[in-house]
Amino acid sequence: MNELTATAHHDVGGAPGHEPIPREQHAFLPWELRVDALMWILGDAGRPGGRRMTVDELRRGIESLSPDQYRSLGYYEKWLTSLVAIMREKGIVSGAELRKRLAEVTIAHEGEHALEHAGDEHAQDGGDRA
Repeated sequence: MNELTATAHHDVGGAPGHEPIPREQHAFLPWELRVDALMWILGDAGRPGGRRMTVDELRRGIESLSPDQYRSLGYYEKWLTSLVAIMREKGIVSGAELRKRLAEVTIAHEGEHALEHAGDEHAQDGGDRA
């Protein structure tokens, strides 16, 4: 294999032995829409503070994923992993800040989940208890 025909692990289009890349559209999950919006915000040169990253940086971050990460992560998971890495690389956010915010979001999500399902046990038991 010479330099012109060598491919990296992320260059899978048409490669033998790989499953076809799914092309059907799916409903976007709320977090996927947020990741997309975040990329728009970070890439907007007209926003206060200016552009924080470019699509080329996003691509570089995705192409820097390990082969295992690249194969196991979904499309927006790759975007999010790249966004976080670039923001950390630029000193815009720290690992400690991310861990703190993740803990806050996890607690909030658990609380919302508990509220959504608070009546489930009661309903399964046949309604009111005397």
